[in-house]
Amino acid sequence: MKPLTTLSIKSLFVPLVCLTLVSCGGGGGGDGPNAAPEPALAGALTPECGGGSCAAVNANTYSGSGIGVWRFNNTSGADVRFNVDIAGVPAGKTATLVFSNGSQATASPPSSGVLASPVTPALAPASAGAEAASFAGAAAKPAGHDDAHTQMLDKNRAVASGLIRSRTTTHASSDLASSLPGVARLSFSPAVGTNKSWIDNFPATPVSYPTSAQFVCALPTGRKVVWWVDPNIVASGKFTQPALDVALKAMQDSYCGPSGSGGGLAQLTAPALLNDVWGSAASRFIDVIQDTPSLQDVNVVLLNVPPNIGWAGYFFAGNNLLKTSRASSNEALAFFVNADQLKIDLNFTTSTLLHESTHMVNFYQRAVVRGVAHDTWLEETAAMMTEDIVAPAVIVGGYNKIMSVRLPAYLKAGGNVSYLNWPTALLDSSPHYGLGGGFGAFLNRRYGLVIYQQLITSCSDAPATASAPARTSYDCLDGLIKANGGAGFSDEFSRFGATVFGQLPAAGAPAGYGYPSVKAGGYTLQANDLSASGPRPPAALASGYTATSQTYQRDTIAAGKTSYVRNGVLVPARTTLTLVIQ
Repeated sequence: MKPLTTLSIKSLFVPLVCLTLVSCGGGGGGDGPNAAPEPALAGALTPECGGGSCAAVNANTYSGSGIGVWRFNNTSGADVRFNVDIAGVPAGKTATLVFSNGSQATASPPSSGVLASPVTPALAPASAGAEAASFAGAAAKPAGHDDAHTQMLDKNRAVASGLIRSRTTTHASSDLASSLPGVARLSFSPAVGTNKSWIDNFPATPVSYPTSAQFVCALPTGRKVVWWVDPNIVASGKFTQPALDVALKAMQDSYCGPSGSGGGLAQLTAPALLNDVWGSAASRFIDVIQDTPSLQDVNVVLLNVPPNIGWAGYFFAGNNLLKTSRASSNEALAFFVNADQLKIDLNFTTSTLLHESTHMVNFYQRAVVRGVAHDTWLEETAAMMTEDIVAPAVIVGGYNKIMSVRLPAYLKAGGNVSYLNWPTALLDSSPHYGLGGGFGAFLNRRYGLVIYQQLITSCSDAPATASAPARTSYDCLDGLIKANGGAGFSDEFSRFGATVFGQLPAAGAPAGYGYPSVKAGGYTLQANDLSASGPRPPAALASGYTATSQTYQRDTIAAGKTSYVRNGVLVPARTTLTLVIQ
């Protein structure tokens, strides 16, 4: 990737005025406040684009039309303060300063400084009359489905951690799996109409539901997908039978395909993409289901659960265990789908099923095969990348949950979301899903499918040893980006932030920014025009400038003005500022 060049800019250290956005002289935490800010004597902002689509003429000049991007990457250990002075900016243009902390540590608060060239206020500031612009705004409303999903992920991590701790260094005897008690009854492809009770493990006290097999489809791997339906969905009046049949047929067509070969699950589990949901590596463990004497079915279980239960759909890794290890296990590869959600939004539910299928693949390919478990934020990012790649290819109309739900949630939140610090159960996680999904889709357009695939095959967290430091999920993703030609996590994170809060269009954005339509491994990734979204106020940095978070300041140039000037802009140590003018 192209390194930044050094170009001069009018710079000024302003030591006498407190301009930080959270508090006077405030520090962010971590190792404590950084050293006193030093002046950026030269080369603060540099053009971050080139070619015909770049409106950044030089460090201090905008061409007058189009999109200009400038950036300052503060790699030092001290905060840096400087003036932004861009000439040639006509009235009505929007200038957005996007601050991005792409590090694993909290930084001292940034400041957008003092506005020297009058503008038309695009958004109401948090504190009217404050010289230094505060980052203020309302958080997105909690989304119960995301919060419930986070709770289930915590359970899955516990199961994965238990397996990893018990993982043997060599494969068990080939006779082990076939000699396990009860294995034969775990694998079956029932006839349509077969009755079976399934246990919902989401509640604190598991609940059993009656179901019957309604549909069976075959996959290229040799597995079958069995669709189980709770009869009370119709009996309760939630669906009429004809309406339920139509909804299930649409979801089955997307998930299974016309013959099991072109559906979403077949694509997801193909060796060319992510690979199978289960396999022979399970023979390393004596307390999990096995692919003997025949391959395990994949079960989709549609239940008539109580209203407001919270979950839209889930995969629970505990169902892959034998009952001798977990009494409430269904001893099956299973997904659970909430009939309420299916009635509300068929496309959302189908995308959710593919998202959960990615968790199933990840559990086997990472925890069982490789003995690896990632942090929640990275596990969820990987699953949401499926929503951007596979789901639009198989859902009628090309429904993309990232573009329809995730990105709008992050934009609405106004930043101030710490990507690495994923909320614990019962806290609002919708903005985090918005950030993670949006960033995953951004990486898809930058690198194609390679990072999506390598998150399973080539990325490993590891605890610290006597000879090596711990390797975190952040290190994993940072390493994959670098291995594929990028500058690293922080660089991509700042580009993503400038794309979202700069509200860049799909067409005409400078290279390295935006959500253009691209071809990747046989998939067409959709374009997304963020310029069509209404402006949102930035959120207050109530907890400081936390690790892997972003914030911004947006101004509109006033009538009769031809420049954009902000004095005393402060960029904390090891963070990045990007200026977008359009």
